[in-house]
Amino acid sequence: MKLSTSSLAVLLVLIGWTLMASAQVTGGASSGSATQGTSDVKDLERDFFAAIRSGDAGKFMTYISSGGVNVGPQGDHVSWEQINEQINQQRGLYCKLFDSSCINSELRLDNSDVRDCSYRELLTKNKKVRTASSETTRNGVRQAFLVAEVKDEKCSGVGLVDFIFNLHADGWKLFSIP
Repeated sequence: MKLSTSSLAVLLVLIGWTLMASAQVTGGASSGSATQGTSDVKDLERDFFAAIRSGDAGKFMTYISSGGVNVGPQGDHVSWEQINEQINQQRGLYCKLFDSSCINSELRLDNSDVRDCSYRELLTKNKKVRTASSETTRNGVRQAFLVAEVKDEKCSGVGLVDFIFNLHADGWKLFSIP
C-alpha cells in the first residue's frame, strides 16, 4: 500500500481526532500528565526506531512482554519464547525486522526487481522515511502507536508500518507487530 504525504497527514489527523474524542469521553488528563505522556511516547518512538535501524535485537526483545505479542496481518499471537528463538536463530520475525537476505519471499513470475525488505532496510536505506507517534487509552490501557511511512519502489508491501504498544508496569511493551 502506497500513501502520499497528504494521506499520511490525513491519517495522523484522524488519529489525533480519535485521541481527542477518547480524552473527552474519559474526562481527559491533566495538562501535566498529558505533557509527560506525549514526551514518553516521543522517547519510545525515537528509541524503538533507533533499535530497528541499528539492528539491536537485544533492545528489541526488551519491548516484548512475557505474554508475547500479536504478529502479522492476522494478528497471530506469538509467545516471548518463540520470538526469542526466532531472534537467536536469525529466522522468521528476525528477518522481517532486521535482515532482508533471510526473508522467505515468493517467487515473482513477472521478473520484477521488487522484493521483500526488512524494516531495518526500509528505515535505513531510504531517503523518504517519516515517523510519527500518538497515544490513547483504550479499555483502561494506555497505548502508543508508532508509524513509519516508507517509500521504496524496490520493496514490496511498502507504505505505512505501524507498531502498537501497551504500557505495562515495567514500561512500553509491543502489543502488535505488522
